[in-house]
Amino acid sequence: MSANDRVNVLLVDDQSAKLLSYEVILSELNENLIRAASAREALEVLLKNDVAVILVDVCMPELNGFELVEMLRQHPRYEKTAVIFISAVQISDADRIRGYEAGAVDYVPVPVIPEILRAKVRIFVELHRKSRELEQLNNELERRVSERTAALEASTAQLRESEERLRLASEAAEFGTYAYQADSGEVYWSPCLRGAVGLEENVPLTLERALEFVHPEHRDMVRQHVAGYSPNCERRELEFKLIRADGETRWFLDRGQSINVDAEPGWRIVGTVLDITERKLAEERRQTIGAAGRCPRGGPREDLISDLVRAKDEGRALSDDELLRSRAEILSRHPVDGSVGVRLRLADLEPDVSLRRAPRRT
Repeated sequence: MSANDRVNVLLVDDQSAKLLSYEVILSELNENLIRAASAREALEVLLKNDVAVILVDVCMPELNGFELVEMLRQHPRYEKTAVIFISAVQISDADRIRGYEAGAVDYVPVPVIPEILRAKVRIFVELHRKSRELEQLNNELERRVSERTAALEASTAQLRESEERLRLASEAAEFGTYAYQADSGEVYWSPCLRGAVGLEENVPLTLERALEFVHPEHRDMVRQHVAGYSPNCERRELEFKLIRADGETRWFLDRGQSINVDAEPGWRIVGTVLDITERKLAEERRQTIGAAGRCPRGGPREDLISDLVRAKDEGRALSDDELLRSRAEILSRHPVDGSVGVRLRLADLEPDVSLRRAPRRT
């Protein structure tokens, strides 16, 4: 309802002359004036119309004004409707109290003073209009809240689904996710990453606490790497070692970048960590094979190949113990860098063995 919408004013009196006089007095308000010649007619009007003010005569046949208002107040729709009593006789204080208890909001004596009647009706009409406007605003607010709540629930469901997909993907790919809040120092680790180092999910985490799981050789490097971030920093990478819950040291690749969230203060670092231990071991094996391949004839690689060929000639493969003893003997004859020699394994060299003889016939 807007300020220009007309409201209904119900006039109830068993005398048509009085109804006409009320219409003339209230016509200046430019509202909808509805007549009712009895309490019964008034009830019929109220069943079909929303009424802002009821102007009712106290003394009427069959059902007087007090009884009419008492009936109206029993219905939730009319319990707050403004009722003004008009009385042509001098009423006692007891009757006034009865009227107020019944639900009347005011009395107008007869003879009616037009200015007073118009002022009283105008006030209650405006109160009704403001009440309806407020009700409409509340309904609109509730509608918007419901829509936003539904949208938020849908977004939350999508977020949970995305988080679950990310969790499954991270578990399948064996990588974890993290976030570091720069202003507070708080650190978030995904369940996959926490599980790798044996950290329970409800344990709070800070940068210094997280560094305890980094290999001692790499802690300063990781600390400096984090300190090198800025609010608008692009993606950065770092390879470092973590100590798993079982005590094993594993290599991880960190890919992170800084982000700013408009709805939240400060900035944060977010990223992923991927277990690259197998890749690092493969790189070391390739380096070992390459270093052995560059040795001159009679070097450790050729000696080891000779041992392998000899074993194959005998129709067998070197056991791990024999391989270790052979490697120790070869290293004693050909001193090399331990970081290279220690990685020589049967699996590293067998693909490069081109000389394959059939077992000797007996």
